[in-house]
Amino acid sequence: MNSTKRIIQAVGIALLCIACQSAKHRGGADQTSLRVMTFNLWHGGDAVKLPRDTTIKYQLEAIRRAKADVVGFQEQTTNQTDHRSRARVLADSLGWQHHLIDASRAIISRYHLEPLDSAGSSQAVWLTLPQGQKVVFGVMHLMYTPYEPYDIADRKLLSAEAAEASARETRLHQVQHLLDEIAAYRDYPTVLVGDFNEPSCLDWTAEAIRQRGDTLLPFAVNWPATAWLLEQGFKDAYREVYPQVNERPGYTWTSVEGLWRNPEIHDRIDLIYFSGNKLTAKNAWIVGESAELSDIVVTPWPSDHRAVVAELSLW
Repeated sequence: MNSTKRIIQAVGIALLCIACQSAKHRGGADQTSLRVMTFNLWHGGDAVKLPRDTTIKYQLEAIRRAKADVVGFQEQTTNQTDHRSRARVLADSLGWQHHLIDASRAIISRYHLEPLDSAGSSQAVWLTLPQGQKVVFGVMHLMYTPYEPYDIADRKLLSAEAAEASARETRLHQVQHLLDEIAAYRDYPTVLVGDFNEPSCLDWTAEAIRQRGDTLLPFAVNWPATAWLLEQGFKDAYREVYPQVNERPGYTWTSVEGLWRNPEIHDRIDLIYFSGNKLTAKNAWIVGESAELSDIVVTPWPSDHRAVVAELSLW
């Protein structure tokens, strides 16, 4: 009798293990991992002052080391060597697809891309993943001047209200225009990346500014472009993974100390946002030169911006 019971128990445990493994396998099959990257190429890479082929080599190295599936570029057109779309060159080198938005912005991907509009001039594309899921993917490159953090440091802007008003007039309409364009597709998982030329409002709260302790930055600012995206239901992928601003500032501007200002005002202005209840942020990395801020190092680093890559899960 005891022997029979032991056999029955053993069989039951074995069946339970098989059922659990099967459930785990089914759960894994229902989840897709997507690595998205935002990368400002700095005039296509020409501004780095390296030979063209050398610059392309390290741009490709950055994408490969980031293990990116899709990349949103800014400043993707070269203007000193061959005047070609560097995004197209990189896509061809990788055997990927590409979509050119304008002289600055482009998207390349290992997965199928299709513009949202039939004319092909869309700021966003359909990204079709291997299991058939569709994601809306768009790229922004917001106006670079005036750059309000510099104006605050230089005492040209003396209050949060003045800084927010300047930023609102300069850039907010660009974000609204893109969201208007994709409004009909808001039921789909959506990813928006870009060089915002404006910090995240999450990084300039009263507590974050107090902890930063920079006497040149005396007040908090609710930066309007990012605040508005949060109000529209988007999430900041890097801050979803690393909510403690002082522990992981994630500065992407700039990798070239003293290029535009000395002392420099560093900030996280290259951002990845996502929306939709089927998307979550699993991890995020800063890609750049050999420095404490870089999680993924490429030397020499071919840009004045550090890049950002985020791993998203799609259910």
